[in-house]
Amino acid sequence: FEYWYPCDIRVSGKDLVPNHLTYALYNHQAIWPDQPANWIRGIRANGHLLLNSEKMSKSTGNFMTLSEAIDKFSADGMRLALADAGDTVEDANFVTSTADAGILRLYTLIEWVK
Repeated sequence: FEYWYPCDIRVSGKDLVPNHLTYALYNHQAIWPDQPANWIRGIRANGHLLLNSEKMSKSTGNFMTLSEAIDKFSADGMRLALADAGDTVEDANFVTSTADAGILRLYTLIEWVK
């Protein structure tokens, strides 16, 4: 138990703010009313991930797993594209052309350094 507590940060999607995240705060305070050291110390909400400006959906075919994306763009290309996609409660937009451009920039930099 003590390995997992206190919870430094609870992270979840923006759609869960009114239920899971709010009730997590209430539950921790109800369980440990006199032990604030066991309460959640911080909450972070993030937006959803779009793929080329469209909602990801398996049924429409607009979907890519992390493994597929790494195989296609490399881990570094993914890092660049995801960093460019956004980091707020607004929906992040993963754009494949940005990932392709990131790979090209990395390749150009490596060749220039050689």
